[in-house]
Amino acid sequence: MLELYLSKVTETSESEQAGKIYARVSYKQTLDVQAMARHMAEHNTMFSEGSITGILIDFVKCVREQVLNGNTVKIDNLAIFKATVEANGLETLYDADADKVASASLGTLAEGAKTGPAVKTVKLLAQSTGEFTRDELKKDVKLSWTDKAKAEIAAAKGGNSQESGGSSQESGDSSQQSGGGNGGSQNGGGSQSAALAAPTISGTTPFAETTSVSMSGPAGAEIHYTTDGSTPTAESTLYSEAFTLSDTTTVKAIAIKDGESSEVASKLFTKGEGGDEMDQN
Repeated sequence: MLELYLSKVTETSESEQAGKIYARVSYKQTLDVQAMARHMAEHNTMFSEGSITGILIDFVKCVREQVLNGNTVKIDNLAIFKATVEANGLETLYDADADKVASASLGTLAEGAKTGPAVKTVKLLAQSTGEFTRDELKKDVKLSWTDKAKAEIAAAKGGNSQESGGSSQESGDSSQQSGGGNGGSQNGGGSQSAALAAPTISGTTPFAETTSVSMSGPAGAEIHYTTDGSTPTAESTLYSEAFTLSDTTTVKAIAIKDGESSEVASKLFTKGEGGDEMDQN
C-alpha cells in the first residue's frame, strides 16, 4: 500500500506548476541491507539473517565491480544497472597551440581550453525490468491517502459547502467571517503548525577544483534542490547523497514534509583560489 500526502507548489514559484497540488508518496522507512536480510529470513527460509546479509553485501560489491568493468548487470524483475558518463564539450581533439590532445580521463576543462579531459563525471543508471516496469507496477499497486491528506480533503469539501451555504452565513458575526472556509486557521481563528525549517546546505567555498555539497533538513522531510539558480519545487531533484560541483554554482533547496514546504535555502559556491581553506555551512 502506497500512502499519499498532498504537496502544493508555492504560488510565488516561477514554474508552470505554481499553485497546483500534487500527490506524493509518504515513505514509511528506509530498509538497509541488514533490514532486508531480516525480512528475507522471516520468509520460511533455511538461511539465517547473518548468512543472507553476507550474500547481499557481496552481491552489491560484485554489481559495482561489473559495472565499473563496463558491463551491464540485469537483475531479473528488478533493474538493469550500468555506468554512464557526463561528458565535456570539446571543440577539437587536438589543440596545436597548446599541444594538447583529448584524454580519456575525468576532469573539468580549463577556462578557454579547446580540449582536455573528455569526461566530467561518471554515474550509475538503473532501468527497471520485468515486474518493476511501470506497466507491471500499475497492475499491483494500491493507493490510499494519509490521515492528514484525508483531513485536508475533508476541510476543502467543508469549506466549499460553507461558501455556498447562502447569504445568511455571509451576513453572520465577524468571528465566523474571519475563520474562513478552511478551518479558521488562516487569520488566527485556529492553531497553525510550526513552520518547517529550511534545509542546511554545507560545503567548501570558495574552492580550487571541486567541492562536495551535502544537505540536511528536518526529520522525515524530503529535500529538493536546483543548481541552475531557479527556485526549487517538489518537482526539482530529490537530494539523496552528497554531490560534487566543479564550477561556480548557486544551490537552492527546500524541505517538504506532509505537504508543507519550507522557505528556500540558498548558497553560492565559488570556484577560485584558496578554496580548501574555508568550510562554510
